[in-house]
Amino acid sequence: MNNQIEHKFLIEMDETARLINDRANHLYQKLQIIDISHTNIDDFGKAYFNSHHIGKRLFFSIQSSADIIYRSTRMINKPIADISFIDYGAGLGTLFLLAGMVGFKKVYFNDYFPQWATYANIISDQLSITIDDYISGDIDAVIDYGKKHDIHFDIVASRNVVEHIYSLSSFYSKLYNSNLVTVCYSTTTANYYNPAMRIKHYLYHKNAEKSQFIKQRSEYISQLVPDISVSDLKTLVEITRGRAFDDFTTAVNHYIQRKPVPPVAFLSTNTCDCKTGVWAENLITGQQYKEIIEGAGFRMLISPGFWDTHYRYLLMNMITRILNRLINISGKKGYLFSPFINIVAAK
Repeated sequence: MNNQIEHKFLIEMDETARLINDRANHLYQKLQIIDISHTNIDDFGKAYFNSHHIGKRLFFSIQSSADIIYRSTRMINKPIADISFIDYGAGLGTLFLLAGMVGFKKVYFNDYFPQWATYANIISDQLSITIDDYISGDIDAVIDYGKKHDIHFDIVASRNVVEHIYSLSSFYSKLYNSNLVTVCYSTTTANYYNPAMRIKHYLYHKNAEKSQFIKQRSEYISQLVPDISVSDLKTLVEITRGRAFDDFTTAVNHYIQRKPVPPVAFLSTNTCDCKTGVWAENLITGQQYKEIIEGAGFRMLISPGFWDTHYRYLLMNMITRILNRLINISGKKGYLFSPFINIVAAK
């Protein structure tokens, strides 16, 4: 790269890693100078992109994306040029952008909300990165798209998305039964095994419940059952935590009819929007992931992630480097120290 520092985004330096690392360096340079102020992206989209993905942690964002692409492609017995890749729940991260630069056969963007696809399309055009299509919706929309266009998604990848999926059992079962997917590679900061990350998510759940979701469930239940008593409303607000869609209304109806209401599977401290199911925060163990993923038909692999070593402060970087060494020498138990974990479902 002419007069530019060659950064090392990947440790492994085989041919595939060298390719991904080269493209990661190019993306890093592009994103450092991109200006979306004159685009048709609304103020919310601009603020989100500027603060989350080209701000202080740009290096780590690209490093994480490079690691996902490298590790997932190694699980596919094909050259990159023959692999189809989809970034599931992409938002405005760097994963789909880097994927669009490494030479995959096909690269697809997906997000639940249509406006993110619009934002992503504009940003891709600004960076002269080709994404084959932008798919809005949940896993049903992705599967329907694949069947309609006769596409096999060799890799379904996501960064910090799997913890937000409303029904993991349904998600993995649909992926497996679609016969459209070979590897589903996900990372999540909802790392149950790291005490600090577990506490962080417990507090996040508590805050989300207190500030938003208790009130939402209470209002919705009152709409469904206008004459409900105060005590029944309080009970229903609690037993509907973590439920959405038909699961929510069914639980309300069963309770009112004095029928048994089965508990929410893998609930823990999880919560979600009761009307859309989004912002669920699945904080579950590796064994629970194994039950879900292998119950769907895949084989499951779990591995530790790594810490960012490119913070602004030297002391923080010294600490994270030490933690990364602990992760490396701990082998499979490295997730005790890692900020995130890799959850892989493979055929």
